[in-house]
Amino acid sequence: MTKQKGEVWFLASCVELYKDEKGLSGRDAYNYLRRTGAVDFITACWDGLHMTSPLYIVDSIDEYIRTHDAEAEDASE
Repeated sequence: MTKQKGEVWFLASCVELYKDEKGLSGRDAYNYLRRTGAVDFITACWDGLHMTSPLYIVDSIDEYIRTHDAEAEDASE
């Protein structure tokens, strides 16, 4: 399935938010989000998430990772 333009833009925005919040490079943030399945979560929920605050978005991503990827380490460690 191809991603809509809005999904891709929103995913890039989320990577930027996440990297800034966690002190990561863009590449490291994207790779972490991809590895934990959060990229799929972000693109699947973009239409609802994009209307929320940046803090809510980062918290939602962290919550998704905590509940769906038992082996995931905190990205800020």
